[in-house]
This record gives sequence, structure tokens and C-alpha cells, in this order.
Amino acid sequence: MKGGQPAFQISIEGQEQPITCDADDSLLGALLRSGFGVPYECSAGGCGSCKFTLLSGSVAEEREDAPGLSPRDRRKGTKLACICRPQSDCAIRIRHDLDYTPKIKPLRREVHLISRTPLTHDLWKFRFQSELPADFLPGQYAKFELPGVAGWRCYSMSNIANDDGQWDFKIKRMPGGQATSVLFDEFEIGAPMVLDAPYSIAHLREGTRRHAVCIAGGSGLAPMVSILRGLGASPEGAANAILYYGARGQADVVADDLFAGIPGFDPKHQYRPVVSSPDSGEAGSWNGPVGMVHEFVASDLGEDWDDADFYIAGPPPMVDAVRRHLVLERKIQIGRLHYDRFF
Repeated sequence: MKGGQPAFQISIEGQEQPITCDADDSLLGALLRSGFGVPYECSAGGCGSCKFTLLSGSVAEEREDAPGLSPRDRRKGTKLACICRPQSDCAIRIRHDLDYTPKIKPLRREVHLISRTPLTHDLWKFRFQSELPADFLPGQYAKFELPGVAGWRCYSMSNIANDDGQWDFKIKRMPGGQATSVLFDEFEIGAPMVLDAPYSIAHLREGTRRHAVCIAGGSGLAPMVSILRGLGASPEGAANAILYYGARGQADVVADDLFAGIPGFDPKHQYRPVVSSPDSGEAGSWNGPVGMVHEFVASDLGEDWDDADFYIAGPPPMVDAVRRHLVLERKIQIGRLHYDRFF
């Protein structure tokens, strides 16, 4: 029992030992906290990666309309581990995948907001402080439990691990978004919240000497900045990296000074923003490329980058378009693509 909440035993088909799951935790969270590798991506019911079958017991589902489940899935009784909380001891059938075994087990902790700084008109930097060290891999994300907001919200860190307990995020205001309305308009400096981290296997592959191509759209910029900072902390620095950023308009393009202090990274040559929809007022002032970021990558990225690791984050259509180009046209090995789709 944790914080007055009961804990339940979750038996996994094919595994000898059950795991413990608190009543206020998701099955996915409990599995990863136990060190059990299970496929997942968004942690929010959107991707459908963490499907499981409930063999016995009962669970509560946070989202009955989760887009990660098809009508056929629902008819079969398939559920998603990321949005299910146990209501009793349970037995489940779920795929075990060693590639998803967490290198750092997620942990829930209290953090406090210490600053927020605008980067563009709707993309801001938020910094939170925890008593515990900020322990994560470059490119990973955290889940936020915000006061008055139902369910968890996921945001990627933009800094790197540190013993000071600082957690930086680049968060985009979503029109009508309940969570970002709280963060931008209601959440006061010093206010506490619960942060659950880290998640994602789309993190920097440390120790590799391959070049790195980072491709981001919208708020997918945050994990790419974290990856660049992770590369910058290596002996080689970030000189062998390139960043493509897809923005809607010129006002959405982040200035070069965001990358200040990353060893080896020269934004004048390594940062390549592309604007998809410049309006009439911007058309005369925007001197950079115009179009969809995956199309610009296809025309701009030379063959000498084909042996790189590719890190991709942003809206699902963008990520999927980039993946199709890299795999089908460039014949990049799927194992060198590391991506998070922001549902």
C-alpha cells in the first residue's frame, strides 16, 4: 500500500513471479517499474503499442475512446496497459520485449515549477525542480499529473540528466488544451505537481560513433535538443549532428540561441528549420526553405548521412512520412530509427 492506496498482484502469463501495482498506477507503469520490458510509445492510449488481454480480475480504463484500440480490439476485449489501473489482483497476457526493458526505471516524484520563459509566441521553456536527481536519458519524456486535469500528460525533457534535480521542458500551448491552459495561465511559480519519469526508448544511443540526424516537428523539438545536449556532453561533441525542424510559420521557428552552449553544434550550419505555411505577411521575410519537413529532408540530406542514427519526434503524420522516406527510399535499417509520435 502506498499513500493509503491498496496494491494488487499482477500475474503475467509465462512469468513465474507476479509484479505489484498500486491502485493509482497504470499497468504499464508498474511493469516498467518492475523492470519488465513491454512495447509502448505514447503512454496515453494513442499508439496502441501496449495491448494486453485481461485473463482474470478487473481494471479501470481512463479512456474508453482511446484511439489506440480498433473496433475489432474492443470486440475481442483487448485493452491498453498505459490507461488501465487495477481494481483487484489480475492475470494478464502481454508481449514481453527485452528491447523495452527500461535502462532507468520510472519513478514518481514531486517537483515544483521554478521558471517559465517564452521561446516563440506559443512555445515556452518550463523548468521544474525536484529534491531527487533528474535521472533520464537524452530524448526521454515524463508524465505530468497536473492539479484539476484528468489523466496524465506527457512532455519530453529538453535538458540532460543532472544531480541538481532540474527538469526542463519545451511545451507548446495547444488551443483549448486543458493541460497547457493550466501550465501557461494558472500554474504559479513554486506550485507542486507529480512527475513520473523517465519513459521512451527513442533516446540517444550512447557510445555510438555514428552521425546523428534529428528531425522534429512542433514540440518534438524538446527531445531533439536533449539529444543534441547529450551528444555535446560526449568527447566528440555534437559536431557530427544535424537538426531539421518543421514549423508551421516563421513565428514558430525557434531562434539559434536556443542551442547556445552545446559543444560542437553550430546552428548556422547544423540547424535547418523549414516552414510549411508562411502567410502573406511572412512570405517576403522568410528566407529559409518552405514545405513539409519530410520533403525537405528528402531533398537536402546527402547520402553521406545514410550511415547515421535517426531521431524523430513530432505529430504522427510527420513521423510516419519521415520513416517511410528513410526506410523505403533510403533503405535505412529500421534499427537505426528512434522515434516518438506525439499523439
